[in-house]
Amino acid sequence: MTLCIISHTEHYQDENGIIKAWGSTVTEINHLLGIFDRIIHVAPLHEGQPPKSSLVYADTDNITFIPLKPSGGKGLKKLNIALTALSNLRQIQKGIQKADIIHFRAPTGMGLYVLPYLKWFSTKPYWVKYAGNWVDPDMPLGNRLQKQWLQNYIEPETQVTYNGNWETKPQFLSFDNPCFTEDTYTQAKSALYQKSNPKDQGWILCFVGALNEHKGVPLILEALKKLPEHIQVKTIHFIGDGPERAKYEELAQQLKMTIYFHGFLPKPEVHSILAQSDALILPSKSEGFPKVVGEAMAYGCMPIVSKVSCIEDYITHGDNGFVLQELSSRALVESLVELSDFTIDELHELRLKNYTFARRFTYEFYNKALKEKILNVRLR
Repeated sequence: MTLCIISHTEHYQDENGIIKAWGSTVTEINHLLGIFDRIIHVAPLHEGQPPKSSLVYADTDNITFIPLKPSGGKGLKKLNIALTALSNLRQIQKGIQKADIIHFRAPTGMGLYVLPYLKWFSTKPYWVKYAGNWVDPDMPLGNRLQKQWLQNYIEPETQVTYNGNWETKPQFLSFDNPCFTEDTYTQAKSALYQKSNPKDQGWILCFVGALNEHKGVPLILEALKKLPEHIQVKTIHFIGDGPERAKYEELAQQLKMTIYFHGFLPKPEVHSILAQSDALILPSKSEGFPKVVGEAMAYGCMPIVSKVSCIEDYITHGDNGFVLQELSSRALVESLVELSDFTIDELHELRLKNYTFARRFTYEFYNKALKEKILNVRLR
């Protein structure tokens, strides 16, 4: 059985001519070979060197990449969505012709023409994954149009997977984002017993994501300056990068703690830092459901997250993490104070609870759900 994936995942060609792409997407596709014989990925090919977080497909004999022209961006750059549409549709058709089922990943600029194309010009079964925040009040116009299309114009038999439980139509399916293997999940349990006592050694915190205001980096730095003296932060790790990194590194020098700006890291190194850390801080303005939250739960790293999208379907404030009801340094300080009030035994119980819950984020769990809820329905 052949799957054709159409996505906006950025691909790059390195100096040796090897195609690489965003690591988490590549890893997910590698594991999809557990239920598909062949996968065709139709996605943009960008110029320049691949980011450090990029990976190579594990089986290039059974995973084929078909390049699209990049499109979208800010301002007038959005016009190239229309200018590249015809060329990209020809490439998409090449992938569709060889597939038994199609998977489109939205929202993305080309979704404005790919969704109508799949409905009116393709006879192949397909399903759509909407990876953004379904209830974001400030979503871009293109995202809003794609959401409205999925709500009103998609065929009744076509499934839409997304984060949360927002729609009453049965074709809308809440799907968890996979982020680690069953083996990794099993190995992660040791981290629950190896963490140092934060009350004696100081708290170890981490952030994973793009370094910008939208993701809440300046909010974290501001909150750390306001922490009460009895809460000692030993280390905070910032994993990720962005144009404003130098500014944040300069601001961080004012804090009396060890701060690391790692840039983007390979997944094993991210997991290693999560295994050491006591809490993951993600005060984002908007998210779907960040995969790193599931990873943090597996490694006993307590999530402190903003109240966005479906996050409260997974995190209950004070029970298995902390949900910021407002985006402010005060709210973040209050959550860190609440966390510090737990005894060591209570912290361990919370970590065990999150670890048990995190099994649903394995690739094996995802593939099983995919077979039962989509493939067995669409291909029967």
